[in-house]
Amino acid sequence: MAREKAGMFIDVQNVQVTFEKVGNEVRYDKLIEYIGDQCRKEDAILWKAVAFVPFDPRDQRRERLINALSFMGYRVKSKQVKRLPDGSVKANMDMEITLEILAAATFLDMIIIVSGDSDFVPLIDTLNHMGKRIWVVGTKKGAVGIELIRASDHYENMDDIEGVIIPFGPSGGKWGEDFFEVPRENMGFPEDIEIEGEEESGMPGNVEES
Repeated sequence: MAREKAGMFIDVQNVQVTFEKVGNEVRYDKLIEYIGDQCRKEDAILWKAVAFVPFDPRDQRRERLINALSFMGYRVKSKQVKRLPDGSVKANMDMEITLEILAAATFLDMIIIVSGDSDFVPLIDTLNHMGKRIWVVGTKKGAVGIELIRASDHYENMDDIEGVIIPFGPSGGKWGEDFFEVPRENMGFPEDIEIEGEEESGMPGNVEES
């Protein structure tokens, strides 16, 4: 019997804003390692991991985060933020996330959504009607709408996963200085599957800009 396929989709803007406000950072390498392990326990494969990252060209730290995610095995979809006349910034990628998940759902058995945004509830309802199992990894208690929790088949908070949420370091966070690569065997991908963008040069080839 073929193993089930799972796909993880991360709303990076929602996650970053939530934890940066309280002086924490996210270890996305630990997250993909944990999700891969949990999938294997259910005899499933983490077939796809996509991170959605809006960015400001002037923000070098966010650019380093995009590069780091690429080396960890994530496919990265990025979009430049829009500055509105009133000076505010629009950095929402909900539409891109929704379209990506609906397109991928045809070949996935389980959808893992990493976000605390209740705007995804209608999407989750649609996926449930398609017969998909929905696992939501929210941010932290008090920052996630109860509607999102109720809509999922399985729910847990990121700050309950060991090693994923840590305090900012002296340099202002992990992505302020360097990035690293997670060993392939920890990602949950089968060994004979080539991760998109994995090249001899070691440079990320899986970053797609909208």
